[in-house]
Amino acid sequence: MDRTRRQLAREFWDRSGELGISNKRYANYIKNMINDKLIEDCANEDITTSSLIGKNKRIMAEVVAKQDGILAGIDEASLFDLSIKKLKNDGNRIKKGDKILEIHDHAKKILSNERALLNILQRMSGIATMAYNLRSKTKNNCLIAGTRKTLFSLLDKKALSVGGALTHRLSLRDSILIKENHLQLLNNDIKKALESANKNNKSKYIEIEVKNEKEALEAAEAIFWLKPNKLFAIMFDNMDATIIKTTIKKINNYYNYKNGKNSNEKIILFEASGGINEKNIAEYSKTGVDVISLGALTHSVKALDLSLEIL
Repeated sequence: MDRTRRQLAREFWDRSGELGISNKRYANYIKNMINDKLIEDCANEDITTSSLIGKNKRIMAEVVAKQDGILAGIDEASLFDLSIKKLKNDGNRIKKGDKILEIHDHAKKILSNERALLNILQRMSGIATMAYNLRSKTKNNCLIAGTRKTLFSLLDKKALSVGGALTHRLSLRDSILIKENHLQLLNNDIKKALESANKNNKSKYIEIEVKNEKEALEAAEAIFWLKPNKLFAIMFDNMDATIIKTTIKKINNYYNYKNGKNSNEKIILFEASGGINEKNIAEYSKTGVDVISLGALTHSVKALDLSLEIL
């Protein structure tokens, strides 16, 4: 994958820079989410612990890996109201039996926070692990990204980046993505949709979803004649890998021909999405796309097995 295209793809589809706990907005989001999860779990009404354990009893506990994977959520765990010592960092490859973190605090606090803490660590680590494994199957031919099909919203997005995937949009305001339903409301007028998006919005990033070669070629031609100060992308939605490959070749040939007569060289980025999984991702990575997005990275990922143990 060409370095320039890779850089542009990261600029277009990645917002991980906004997802560090040093970012006040993100940190507040995490704190609010932790609070919501504790309220859902009635953490202040843990009748089991209250019945059995004295309120002033202090203990030490540790979180231990029960399987191999990529660790994520350690930074987020540090925002719990617990005295935590990190033993591993986000992005570390962990093995079964590895100690992830230690907690030195009141038994009641640790036990009432246990489930919320583990849920975040397990889900984020599961996403990071799946992202890491799928990325390796592309052989560096292209990048991979998640979608907005999330359960833990920004935490899922952060976990993607820890595993080496791009976040894609964090919200609807990040960039323009013209989807099938938008086009249907415009009588499937691709040219009109792109021209309107280009004219009526200040966003630098405009992408359009297509479902066949005809729509892709129509979109490519419309994009070519739009102003070059924005980045454009075409998303191939639920299209066969072979068709995507031949379509990209036709688009590139068209652009090479037109750029020969035009001093302003233009680049169009390509995304493949829909129906892509661990069995066929390698095939899609060879089509010439810049990024492959997979909803499975967040909507059906398996949590990594971690456990909290009292010492």
